[in-house]
Amino acid sequence: MNELRWDVAEVLDYDYTYQYVSPTDQSSGNTDKLFAIKVRTVTSLFNNEVFNVRPSNINLKQIPLVGEFVLIYKTFNEYTSKSRRREGWYYVTTIDIHSNINENLLPGITGDLTDTEIANIKPGKTFKSKAVLPLQPYEGDFLLEGRHGNSIRFGSSINTSYPAKYYHASPTWFSPASNNDGDPIIILSNGRNNLTNKEFVIENIEQDASSLYLTSTQVVDTLTLSKDLTIHPSNVGSQFIGAADRIILRAKKDIAVIDSDMAIVLNTPGEIYIGGEDADESMVHGLVLSRIINLLVNAISAGGTAPDGGIVRTNAAALLGQVQDLLVDMNSTNYKIKKT
Repeated sequence: MNELRWDVAEVLDYDYTYQYVSPTDQSSGNTDKLFAIKVRTVTSLFNNEVFNVRPSNINLKQIPLVGEFVLIYKTFNEYTSKSRRREGWYYVTTIDIHSNINENLLPGITGDLTDTEIANIKPGKTFKSKAVLPLQPYEGDFLLEGRHGNSIRFGSSINTSYPAKYYHASPTWFSPASNNDGDPIIILSNGRNNLTNKEFVIENIEQDASSLYLTSTQVVDTLTLSKDLTIHPSNVGSQFIGAADRIILRAKKDIAVIDSDMAIVLNTPGEIYIGGEDADESMVHGLVLSRIINLLVNAISAGGTAPDGGIVRTNAAALLGQVQDLLVDMNSTNYKIKKT
């Protein structure tokens, strides 16, 4: 059995990486080499020959850019059988040459290229380099960071009493009740503001373009609401917090449900539309309507003055009494709207 071989290779181009090609469209298609990239090794294994390598994990894709370097190894391919061995090359991961979240280009060093040719090498057909700072890591974190300032943090509550030099910056979440290190939190963040220096950044639910927080005991102390909660201000248990410039939730085939054992608050200083954004009929304030009907009932019950100066009484006194009895039940004890 041949030895497992490893090498480092420069990414030169793609072989239908972003385009699915069926075998019916050309002689071979790319169904047996999905997401393959063209590389040249930094050693003399192939005398600078350009060849294809495939990802070692088809379910987790981190496709490198042209000019980046990948760790590759050689082992069985799809043509291997019990009676014969066939081999192919696979890439494992992009090598972090510049410690850069966005790109780690060092193009042209595996080939005999001029400085001008190297300067003209592009990282891809559409990719644009940009400044993206890495997330501040905390002990025990598992971080997934995209090239463009999007990330998922599988983190925890952090004891911030350590010296400031230990952590570059304190987290924007904490556990006020227990302050237990290790209470889990998941943060999905998209679109962060970069700092001027090359330094760590931390998710901020107010400043990031959009965020999703799944907490256990934590409070997100940078979160502000359009109106402060004064009746239900405390944090009770875990939270599901989403923030963005616009939020749309859609149930495609069944009902949409918002369920709570305690209360549901529509918290806005603006308008609430029911039935569509073109709704133009005002909702009734129950207490005001109750007072109006009471006044009308009392006025009718009081009767009027006849031409001869006597009092005219309505003969619907019993019905008016029933109306007043029903007015007590008109206002809900559970469903409230704020008078505006």
